[in-house]
Amino acid sequence: MDSIPTPLFRSLSSLSQLSLGSSSGSRIASGPIVMNLSMNKMSLAEDHMSYKCNVLLNRLSRVPGTQLYIAAARSAAAKCAEQQALALSQLLQQNDGVNGTFRTSVGSLGFSIYLDHSAGSYGTANTMALNMFTFTAGVLPASLSVDPATQLWKLLQRGVPLCLLYNCIRPGEPIAVQDGDDLRMCKKAVYDFVVAVKTNFLIDDESMFTISNVFSDNTHDLLRIVLVISSLLDQFNLSPYDPLEDLAGDFTEIKITDERSKVFNELIQTERKYISDLELLVQYRNELRNSEALSSEQFHVLFPNLNDIVDFHRRLLAGLECNINVPVKYQRIGSIFIHASNGPFGLYEPWTVGQIAAIELLNREASNLRRASSLIDPGFELQSFIIKPIQRLCKYPLLLKELIKSYTDVPDATYYSELLIASAAMKEVANQVNEAQRRAENVGFSQNLTERVKNWRGFNLKEQGDLLNHSVVSIKDGDSVKEYVAYLFERIIFFFVESAPAELKHKEKSRRDLFSSRKKSNSNVTGSAANLVESLNGGKESSTLELKGRVYISEIYNIVSGNLLGYTLVISWSGRKESGSFTLKYRTEETRNQWENCLRLLKSSEMNSQIHRRLRDLRSSYGAEHSYDQYYPSGSYGQSEPGSNRSSHDSSKRLISFSSTFSMKSNRTGDIGKVMEATALPIGIEVHYKNTCIDMPIMVASTVLFLELRDRVWDHIVANCDVNGADHSPKLRYKDEDGDFVVMDSVDDWQVVVEMIEELAELNGGGMTLAIWAS
Repeated sequence: MDSIPTPLFRSLSSLSQLSLGSSSGSRIASGPIVMNLSMNKMSLAEDHMSYKCNVLLNRLSRVPGTQLYIAAARSAAAKCAEQQALALSQLLQQNDGVNGTFRTSVGSLGFSIYLDHSAGSYGTANTMALNMFTFTAGVLPASLSVDPATQLWKLLQRGVPLCLLYNCIRPGEPIAVQDGDDLRMCKKAVYDFVVAVKTNFLIDDESMFTISNVFSDNTHDLLRIVLVISSLLDQFNLSPYDPLEDLAGDFTEIKITDERSKVFNELIQTERKYISDLELLVQYRNELRNSEALSSEQFHVLFPNLNDIVDFHRRLLAGLECNINVPVKYQRIGSIFIHASNGPFGLYEPWTVGQIAAIELLNREASNLRRASSLIDPGFELQSFIIKPIQRLCKYPLLLKELIKSYTDVPDATYYSELLIASAAMKEVANQVNEAQRRAENVGFSQNLTERVKNWRGFNLKEQGDLLNHSVVSIKDGDSVKEYVAYLFERIIFFFVESAPAELKHKEKSRRDLFSSRKKSNSNVTGSAANLVESLNGGKESSTLELKGRVYISEIYNIVSGNLLGYTLVISWSGRKESGSFTLKYRTEETRNQWENCLRLLKSSEMNSQIHRRLRDLRSSYGAEHSYDQYYPSGSYGQSEPGSNRSSHDSSKRLISFSSTFSMKSNRTGDIGKVMEATALPIGIEVHYKNTCIDMPIMVASTVLFLELRDRVWDHIVANCDVNGADHSPKLRYKDEDGDFVVMDSVDDWQVVVEMIEELAELNGGGMTLAIWAS
């Protein structure tokens, strides 16, 4: 490690491709309640799809001649429900769900993006891919065979019921009814109805639905049809709605009898409110689009996949409402979230990774947005709407946990097992949300870091991999404790100290205190949004950072965590000239655990890649017929293999003195807090190409990345030799201390070479030089 006492940390970041297994709670904290805003309006059952479809079904059942078609639609809808239940059952079996090891596609494979279509619908291909055959998510309770939305959908697609409705309204000018279930005949009947209504009732194209809407499989089109038909029934006072006669009450209120029904009621009420907020956001987006206040790219930043998310959550709510007042033993609430976690919730990836860009866009375009629409205030209110989807997604694990706790016993039943599987699946989804969000945030933190550091002392940040974590840490050096800002990248840990002017520090502290007081005054609010809003609106860190030290990940050989003197990590390292250990102290246990898990995964990945490279080199040197065990018998990894033409990885064994579990004890000691200067040393490279030694050497820094070194060598060859179209990525070799040729083809190989050069230069008292043979 380079000279350095260590810093403290702020737990906002995470690793890029390594899973930390963090808690499932949302990372975005709660924010202040703003009264009299659009999002504070109530949402009732009659505002949503199941209720509207059930009411319309009952009204259409009073139209003469429709009863037979309603029965046929019920049969068709029941087949769709069976098909969906079968598909989900097969999916569970494929994912070992019956054994309690259900793996969500979001959790195991990362988010899967389903693009927002121009018409705002899933389309047949996507709904089939999501195992969506009905207008409800999950599996229907055993006491139900159909849901009202799917039954109405199948009824409308027959076409004839629409013609019968029109003939009731205009009996003097009836549409000729041709019965049949042939698709062309059904579409012809729908076409006749649409033309007749537009012609005789003077409904314009924008208000009227189309044939495509009727045969679409998304909720936006279905609700558009429901609106038109309900308006016709109301206009002509035909089959008036009577709440005492229809069955819509089955999808309204839950009878609160115990804690379980209370939690279930909260789940449904909050889902209704969430959908109402999303629908308001759709309306606001449409107003902005009509005003041309933003470009198409900006719309995509603010409202990615909005139509698809609304579409699926209507189905999710419909699935929940189908379980209202159903006996507990027949309920299938868990199946809804198992379904959602295995694909549909992948729609949230653009919202997760794009929140920062979206809120920054709101801050820039606030004046334009305010002029374009008054439906939602573009300040805190719109920001709260934008982050609401991620809030809701991270709320589900908590609601499911409470629902599971509400059962007084632990029944051995399908509905309870499904809830347990659903809870685990949604926790994994929430973890993926948190991690994706941290990755997105780290991109911004890394960019901000390049601006804050004025002197990188020869290091190139682009060569260090992705930013995985950053925080303030404290390091004890002798009797004193110092604080540093630590940034953990894939290949290195940097340690900085802040050097901001006192006035700037005071200003930033005042801003943090202001936000802190706001959060305390609104501590009763649950959710996950305002932390992000706070961090974005508060502006980027602007103080200057001074680089004080570094430690390469490859130099770390032992990690020990402890809680005795706070949340600490003791890191042991072995550098080119010195070795030692230091103790990092973190503010929270969660932060310490994130760093520990990240470092262990990095070391495990590093060791696996080195083993694979060594095995590959052995096979290329000795032939594929030689086995791995021939050269690594009885787990003797790290021993040298026979032969003089060794791989470069033979030299690297001195950096790999740890076991596969990375839990061995250190046999190297050093002063805690001892650091090395982060300096780049010049190396003279003598290049040999084919049988030619190029007279003029090239100079590179010891911190140069291997790929850049290879490019520099090739450019030097091209400038001085006749390459005749040879490969521009040459194979590089050098001679080790014993004069044997060693292949150099990775960053780790180059670090081993630099170590060798420095040792030889120190031993011989000369400059740092290296001869490279390119071929």
